[in-house]
Amino acid sequence: MYKMVIADDEPAVRQYLRYIVKQYNLPFQICGEAEDGAQAVHLVDMHQPEFVILDINMPIMNGLEAAKAIRKKYRETMIYILTAYSQFDYAHQAVQTHVADYLLKPIKPAQLVETLRKGIAAALSQRMSKQRLERLEQQIAKDRPVVAQQRLFDLLKNDSVNPNALKILRSISKKDDFTPQAVISVSYWFNAEHLPVGIEVHLLQEAQDFLGEQAILASFSDEIVMLVANWDHGLRWALQNRLEDWESKYAITICAGISLVTDPSQIGRDYKHAKKKREAGMFWRQQGLLVIDGTVEGSKEIECEAIQKQIRQYVLERKPEKAKVAFRQFLSEAKQSFCQPEYMYAAIIKIANNLIEKYAEYMISADEAGKLRKNFLAEVNRAVSVDDLEQCLCVLIDKLESNSGSLEQNQAEQAVKWAIEYINTNYHKDLTLEQFAEKLFMSTGYFCRIFKKYAGEGYATYLTNIRLEKAKEILLTGRYTVNEVARMVGFRDASYFSSVFKKHYHQSPSAFTASAGKAGS
Repeated sequence: MYKMVIADDEPAVRQYLRYIVKQYNLPFQICGEAEDGAQAVHLVDMHQPEFVILDINMPIMNGLEAAKAIRKKYRETMIYILTAYSQFDYAHQAVQTHVADYLLKPIKPAQLVETLRKGIAAALSQRMSKQRLERLEQQIAKDRPVVAQQRLFDLLKNDSVNPNALKILRSISKKDDFTPQAVISVSYWFNAEHLPVGIEVHLLQEAQDFLGEQAILASFSDEIVMLVANWDHGLRWALQNRLEDWESKYAITICAGISLVTDPSQIGRDYKHAKKKREAGMFWRQQGLLVIDGTVEGSKEIECEAIQKQIRQYVLERKPEKAKVAFRQFLSEAKQSFCQPEYMYAAIIKIANNLIEKYAEYMISADEAGKLRKNFLAEVNRAVSVDDLEQCLCVLIDKLESNSGSLEQNQAEQAVKWAIEYINTNYHKDLTLEQFAEKLFMSTGYFCRIFKKYAGEGYATYLTNIRLEKAKEILLTGRYTVNEVARMVGFRDASYFSSVFKKHYHQSPSAFTASAGKAGS
């Protein structure tokens, strides 16, 4: 493992460099980050890293000045300069004799990885050339685990068929007869507030002591990978007991996904399955050994329409706790089918967007709805388990309920005014009480109460009166039959229309038309 210091005044660039190092499992420990050249020089003095990445354009002391200062003290340090295209000529002329290489922004991952791997080879070459034979052997022995882990990572991350896989594994294990029978992907979450320091190192060492030469072990980012020979029920139960011991000892909960190996040339595929099972187990907070049973994908399509409608109705009825209970039941059913996390994330976002969209049709502005979506997505992106996702949606439900509960008198009056205006314009459509209540994000009972309060009559009465008034106007033209008029004002049944018209005006539509015609003549 090599130490590295990175310096750039843009946090996003530093974060991007960390991501590439982690994603490609490069053997670097980023021991310091700086936002200016002076800080970079200080961190190099403190940690004495083998590798330094410097942005050329930084405050206080730029990258070129920092490179010169570092080079004076540490002639073997591998220094890389980050430069924009506009600075390329200047950077090239000024530092070509002082740095290992320069990288053009925007940095391409493949270019960065290739450059750093060349640097690793160069750094190792420098070490080898300067050491005596005894020191050389010690250094090779020290670097061998890093090289072996990188070879193992490269082998496992490719899930295509590799005819040389078994040969590579035997070379890494140093055993000519090593044949993997199971791939185990192990991770954990903490149960205590105070996290133990260096737990990965302890777990890796204890696992090595437990499994001995019959396994290849490595630590990849947030997981421990075990390739085990001679897998059987006895070893499985012994490993389960050992996991329980580690949980008690380190105050953690362990989840391990296992895939049985039938063909070593497809070891990458088996590792992918074990990892996917472990990630799903971590998401659903399942403890212990999860053995691949022929399917690893779980449920892909998650039907959200029913739960969306149910949650929305409970929020309409001012029953947020029932909405949360319904959502928890939905999660419980998804857990039974061992739905993969990525599909669960998509389902939660879909449910939330539906709630916000319905709520934003009248109750809040587009800007407020946008903020709700943005904040919700930010929380979801930070979620690592189903418990976190449950909390995200429950908080959203509480926010919507809070806004619904604070509906003031003038807002209710405005809602009724909007409904009246809509009815006056769209009386010919199939208008239902439920549609209006949903559009206004209210329960039907609440909408009925405020409509009667501010309109002076009930919803159904008002709608019928508007339709009858419009029918009179059309009938007076004398150009349409009673059946046509009925359909034009929103009545599906002409007989029912005639009955309602006669009850309201004390004469049938035909009689009304006839009397109107006589009066006109």
